[in-house]
Amino acid sequence: MKLTLTSILIFFFTVSFAQKSALEEASELIEAKKYESAYNVLNRADARNENPDITIAKTDLLLNYFVTSIMHQLFAIKDLEPNEDILDVRGSAGDFTMFTFPADTILLKLIDKYPDNYELKKELGFYYHEAHLKYQGNWLIPDSDVINKFKSLYLDAYENGVFDYWSTYGIGYAYLMNQDFKASIPYFKKSVELKQEYPSSHYNLAYAYLYTDQREKAIESAQNAMKLYEFAEYKADAARMIAVIYQELEENEKAIDFYKQADKIQANDYYTLKPLLEMELALNKTSYTERTKQFFLIDPGNPTIYKDLMSIYWSNEKVDELMEFLTTQHDEFATDDKVNGNLYFYSAVIQFDKEEYSKSKQNFEKAREIFAKVFEKNHGVFEAIDSYVKEMN
Repeated sequence: MKLTLTSILIFFFTVSFAQKSALEEASELIEAKKYESAYNVLNRADARNENPDITIAKTDLLLNYFVTSIMHQLFAIKDLEPNEDILDVRGSAGDFTMFTFPADTILLKLIDKYPDNYELKKELGFYYHEAHLKYQGNWLIPDSDVINKFKSLYLDAYENGVFDYWSTYGIGYAYLMNQDFKASIPYFKKSVELKQEYPSSHYNLAYAYLYTDQREKAIESAQNAMKLYEFAEYKADAARMIAVIYQELEENEKAIDFYKQADKIQANDYYTLKPLLEMELALNKTSYTERTKQFFLIDPGNPTIYKDLMSIYWSNEKVDELMEFLTTQHDEFATDDKVNGNLYFYSAVIQFDKEEYSKSKQNFEKAREIFAKVFEKNHGVFEAIDSYVKEMN
């Protein structure tokens, strides 16, 4: 049957209207957290992934609302209850419907067909960006290639007027990962301009400023990030960055203040307390004795803690005070053989370095006796004790 021009126009109008309706219906379902239902609506409208708008909508839905992903090629999604959140169910066990959707292959085919559709290129950049963030170097291709792919795609779209805060952030992030700090700055600034309340744009802008010797600007951006971050870990990390910058500027009181703020936000973090103790001891602050105990209690069975304490106290010529501190901890940890053994062992190491060999031998033997209750005979600590004792003999 030969179709008239009018019939052809009516057909295409009907298809276009149906696809628009599918996008609107899917958007409403997504808002109601009915993710599987939304995907089914989109799939019925374009099962072969031939329509750019619907394919982009599918990709967005799967990347943002998956429950489980297998290499971002297969996705499990489900309809949630109103009180459920996708992050609460992500990674959980369950009977979910799996959808095969290799978005890289699908989007590349569409880009070949529509080379001037920069929304498709931005979406493929988004896909590679998400694969990098989720799989951290364990995806289908090397991570350096993934980063370069999303940077190139985002840049192509950006230069043709298609971008948002996340794609401009992604360009800046890619430059940052490649240590091209100067090149990252304009894109982080653009990301901040597009979404002031996104803290990581401020944080990474601060990082880029720091590595291009623009410390005052770095402090301002890091402070913005610190205010905006909600998770304690990230907020404390921003506070530490500010402390480090002030330390480099030799504004020690401000540096100490921000380390203390970081500790208040996320208490007893190794990466906060170590530099804080170093500064307080170097400046002979009265708080260093209390800080020593706080640092020690992070993990008193961990040799790293003792090695750090020795390094800090030796560099400040206060190792006798450290010996006194370690001695006072025996009673508190009398029933903890691992800690007690470490207390004797590192006291012996200090005494060895001070050439107090008689006392050192006694403490090494006490450490050996206690560690025998904790470790197998072939543990490295016994070899270390033997080595010290042999050298003294």
